[in-house]
Amino acid sequence: MAMSAGRWLLNKFKDINHDRMKKHIDIIHENTGKSRFYIRMSMMWNFLTRGTGYTDYFRCNFIELSNKEKDTFATAKKFYKLLAYLNSEEYLVVLNDKLIFNELFKKYLKRDFINLRVSTAEDLRAFLKGKTTVFAKETHGEGGHGISKLKVADIKDVDALYPFRVITLMKDGKSTMIANALRINQDDAEVIGCTNDLYFSIGADGRIDSNVVDDYGNIYDTHPMTGMKFSDVLIHGVKEAFDMCVEAHQRIPQIRYIGWDVAFSVDGPVLVEGNEYPGYGLVQHFKLKEKRTGHLKEVADILGDEYNNIKL
Repeated sequence: MAMSAGRWLLNKFKDINHDRMKKHIDIIHENTGKSRFYIRMSMMWNFLTRGTGYTDYFRCNFIELSNKEKDTFATAKKFYKLLAYLNSEEYLVVLNDKLIFNELFKKYLKRDFINLRVSTAEDLRAFLKGKTTVFAKETHGEGGHGISKLKVADIKDVDALYPFRVITLMKDGKSTMIANALRINQDDAEVIGCTNDLYFSIGADGRIDSNVVDDYGNIYDTHPMTGMKFSDVLIHGVKEAFDMCVEAHQRIPQIRYIGWDVAFSVDGPVLVEGNEYPGYGLVQHFKLKEKRTGHLKEVADILGDEYNNIKL
């Protein structure tokens, strides 16, 4: 794996956003009546014993769960061990190097791309010809870092793309879609993941099949900026996107757990990239579907008895 679980926990401890943690503590205090001191100590104990950060502690509603219920939730310590078991390390380069990924999965990209490692200046000029906007991404970037939007010419109207994450798991050569989450802005921010976003899951029929929640557990019936009712949202091509991810997974069975980033375009669903360490936090938010079990139960349901072989 790229980083040990211990190193990840140390980095998370150093990077604590104390204002954000305090806000989560305040919300839990208001919802449960438990003292802030008790909540803080419980957060720290679960961090040290389970590797649960304060955000996941809040999202997974650990303040209300038994130890048995907590065991069904993915945490950093458990997730690294799970992926180390499921994913063959020698094949991770296929997902981690975007250019290798693009070559293997070009059938599902439905877009042009250029490999600047081997391209000439003339190749680049030919690639840019007729295009208005292109994106440049570092070959090993992650989490939205290292991406540049380059305007070939200024335009006023751009077809919107709606990216979301689909997770597939392979068992006995068969890939299954086990979770998905779509994350959107609730304001006019140009990026997601840096503000208080909204997220939800989608059914194969293109309808939202969960609550729409934000980072602090508030539930929304309409979009705060546009006023659109979420019950009216219909995204075409979701079933095709699920099928595409399941089919694409067959090309790399050595990586048994993959988080696929998918976009909906005028040409239908397309792959953006695959992730060997996809974030599990969004699919475990207790306000999404009011469940008291976590993502590890979904994994265990697919793996069956094999799940007992993983030393979590």
